[in-house]
Amino acid sequence: MVKINQDNYAYAAGRIRAREIKLLDKSRFDRMLEAQSAEEAYKVLAEAEYGLGTESIKNVYAFEALLADEMKKTYALLSEIAPDSQVVEAFKRRYDYFNVKVLLKAELSNQDVPPILVETGVFSASETVRIIRERDYEVLSPVMREAVLEVYDVFSRTRDPQAIDLILDRASYRQFYNDLKDIRNSFVNELADIIVDTTNIKMFVRARTLKKSLAFIQKILLNGGKIDKNLYFSNSDKPVGDFINGLNKTEFGAELLNGLKMKENASIQALEKAFDDYIMKYMHRAKLVTIGIEPVIAFLFAKEAEIKNVRIILTGKINGLSSQIIRERLRMIYV
Repeated sequence: MVKINQDNYAYAAGRIRAREIKLLDKSRFDRMLEAQSAEEAYKVLAEAEYGLGTESIKNVYAFEALLADEMKKTYALLSEIAPDSQVVEAFKRRYDYFNVKVLLKAELSNQDVPPILVETGVFSASETVRIIRERDYEVLSPVMREAVLEVYDVFSRTRDPQAIDLILDRASYRQFYNDLKDIRNSFVNELADIIVDTTNIKMFVRARTLKKSLAFIQKILLNGGKIDKNLYFSNSDKPVGDFINGLNKTEFGAELLNGLKMKENASIQALEKAFDDYIMKYMHRAKLVTIGIEPVIAFLFAKEAEIKNVRIILTGKINGLSSQIIRERLRMIYV
């Protein structure tokens, strides 16, 4: 349990305010959208001093390496200025789960590890490789250790690679929720509930679209959040539209679903965008906080949304999508 002293975040909040002015704003995103080529759009990132100055800044087709560098730089800043290391680790641990999932998939399918491990976790990529190879699970959190052992057990019986995703993704969200709830701060605790509720809604809609059973739905839903689980269970055999209408009675209400027309051919992508924008609106509350943890958390989400938008634009440009289609997919930004 981490009790947050808001006054201890005076320095961190000041540093964050100075960095917020360097976030990509609407005018820069417009320049990227209006660029005639992916290469031209990429130049905006160079002007914004993106990444760590590596060779990736010179090649638009290596943009994932650049975005990884930018995220690594962001976490280095937060680790430097945040007075409570557990706060930053709560967010970094999500990347440990990603790396573990990649490693287990490679091992259980007898394939080489793909070059997609990230360096933004609590453990370095090389340390995570060592942990899995040497079965040194005692250094892992109890939630992650339990999930890894469950993967080996379930896969040995079913040989189902999807079980790896299901088990580790669920464990990752459970870990994230527990870590955020362990931080004694109302802004962070409310965020934990929002993340669980939005994740459960997405998983439920995806499960219903695939005609999954009630038993499957009961298995995948996360504990926590504010939405009564009976809303999911009572709609497990009904059209997705009925469930979406039922959400109007929750605290998400019309604001969350504004502009989102969910029918039987529900768009998961549209739903994910609506939830990302909902969380960003929640982050905007941090703009009213002068001293406290809120600006630090909001900056991290602002940077994640920014990087997601950059990825959407560059991927769209490389694949020849129109600016209008790309713009429709962009997430709300913080600045």
